[in-house]
Amino acid sequence: MSLYKMKKKCNCVIESLPSVPLLDAMGFRKGQCIAIKSKQPFGGPVVVCMGNRSFALARELAEQITVKEDS
Repeated sequence: MSLYKMKKKCNCVIESLPSVPLLDAMGFRKGQCIAIKSKQPFGGPVVVCMGNRSFALARELAEQITVKEDS
């Protein structure tokens, strides 16, 4: 499922992500655990937490990241 479609307050694991240097620089990797902190309305960004850092990802980018819910 795409990161954008996940519910907020959900923990998930990255399964695949696009080859975007910015994501690599921020530390996003396959198998990385992230938590969805919030989703902004009207197609706005998704705020995710990775460790003790928070990132806002544009909808277009969040739709390209595939995740699975962490159990």
